[in-house]
Amino acid sequence: MIFEKFIFYALLALLALTPLPYGAVEVWSTALWEICVFAVTLIWAAQAAIEGRLKIATNPLALPLIALLGVAVVQILPMASGGERRTISYDAYVTSQAAIKIFASICFFLLIATFVRDDNRRYLAGAVIIAMCVLIALVGIGQSYIGKMLWQRGSYGPFVNRNHFAGFLEMGVGLAGGLIIGRVVKQLMLAICASCALAMCAGVALSASRGGILALAAEIVFLAIIAIPNFISSRKSKDSLGPSRAGILLRSAAAMLLGFAALGGATLLVGSEGLIQNISQTEGEIVDEVPPSERFSRREIWSATSRLIKDHPYIGVGLGAFQFVYTRYDQSSGAQRVEQSHNDYLQIVADAGLVGGLIALAFLILLFARGFSAAQTRNLESRAITMGALAGCFAIAVHSFVEFNLQITSNAQLFLALAALATSKHKHHEE
Repeated sequence: MIFEKFIFYALLALLALTPLPYGAVEVWSTALWEICVFAVTLIWAAQAAIEGRLKIATNPLALPLIALLGVAVVQILPMASGGERRTISYDAYVTSQAAIKIFASICFFLLIATFVRDDNRRYLAGAVIIAMCVLIALVGIGQSYIGKMLWQRGSYGPFVNRNHFAGFLEMGVGLAGGLIIGRVVKQLMLAICASCALAMCAGVALSASRGGILALAAEIVFLAIIAIPNFISSRKSKDSLGPSRAGILLRSAAAMLLGFAALGGATLLVGSEGLIQNISQTEGEIVDEVPPSERFSRREIWSATSRLIKDHPYIGVGLGAFQFVYTRYDQSSGAQRVEQSHNDYLQIVADAGLVGGLIALAFLILLFARGFSAAQTRNLESRAITMGALAGCFAIAVHSFVEFNLQITSNAQLFLALAALATSKHKHHEE
């Protein structure tokens, strides 16, 4: 029991502390995160040795992650005795580092799925995530008015990149929204949850991230849609005559309008100049107004990535090796270094080929299929956490079409935590 409590609080500490060193994007901070995860895993192993059995939750979402690890291993195996390279990966070292990170991610996911299952722990984990997102949002907002405080290189709390700041916050908005539409909190806590959601929405608006705003809007619609079955089940339990369709539609519409009102109010609160400026740049990115040697936009990056994928269609260029191969397909002057494709879906296909793309697709299908299944529980609190976590996952899945949030350690960790909360079969608290 002591081991179990220690592991649980260690996981909460990871959720709270990992974003602080600039989102854990640097080599040393990513390595420190991996060491911490492996240390907690060793404690888990020690618990199993002492108790004589391994306590582990079976979650099918671990299977695609394990398959991706297998792809990384294949990519670094020596396949030839000579030539330009001996491995499938164009850089076996970075692919081996990616394999270590994937293994740490698997361990973290299984730890969350195993030790954050009962009602109390799920609720506490959700509260820690929301509190951390609100704190980062408030610091980011404060920095825009009084300058950099705790993080000298971070313009948006600990994040240097506005899109990663928005991506982190939108996952927290999902959890807060789940608690609100789940109707499991009392009136005072409802006001607190709404205030937290407003602060996080303000942070996303402040970031002026077009992808973040799009993902947040999609998340609001998603929350309104998944609220319908919740209203239906609650009405059925109270009224044998069944729910009123008009009432359901009105409540869903009200939830959606309230969400958009919060987004609009938050935008006005922190200012919309940056967002308007970024949106106005979109047309310039779409229209060919500059010669190829001077272009640097997502459109050009995606085009070059597509050519890369065409030449390496089946198993990719190696996980993490994209940046070393991209230069062969880059038609710009090279003044800007491109390390990611700014699209997580293109990135996984470039790195791991169609095999990796199918693995990612399987992960998403399992995530939402199992998440919607888990949301059918009669336990209102568990259902609220599940719906909120699933909404956060949906938001980052939308944002991933135009950004690389899932390659940022802190954001990937939060996504995996939400995926575990959304898909793990909960159990009632046991004393």
